[in-house]
Amino acid sequence: MSSVEEEQTPAPTADQLAFVEDIALVFERMGLVRMVGRTVGWLLICNPPQQTFGQIADALQASKGSISSSLKTLVGMRWVDKSSKPGDRKDYYSIRPGVLADLQRQQVTQYVDLTAMTERGLALFDDPDGEQAARVRDMHEFFLFIRREIPAMIDRWDAEHPH
Repeated sequence: MSSVEEEQTPAPTADQLAFVEDIALVFERMGLVRMVGRTVGWLLICNPPQQTFGQIADALQASKGSISSSLKTLVGMRWVDKSSKPGDRKDYYSIRPGVLADLQRQQVTQYVDLTAMTERGLALFDDPDGEQAARVRDMHEFFLFIRREIPAMIDRWDAEHPH
């Protein structure tokens, strides 16, 4: 296939589009633009799993600007890989394998920062174990728990789902 030709992806079915929209709404509730969620939804179910910009835009019936913005966001967030093929000038996009476990590993560093912050908050109280400090202490203990459990949980995931 030359770089000018584009493999035609079958039009999405109504059920596929409903799934894509469900994902989009979840992403929107997470504070992301709905088109970012639609793009993820499509890349989760499309065939072939690597799609060109044009294939994604056609499947989602979306403007080039919204697809471009979504792909830029997703590549930047490391949810999506961008690749090319020898002799082909098009870029291909696909969901990055292992993305969720990798993202959770990165979250651990946030919990390190959050526990340091709540430690400083606890130091503001004469009695960090007292009733006045209970709200900060509860948050601190939660962050410590999550910080400890995420790596163990991901290790279990990796053991059950080798790459």
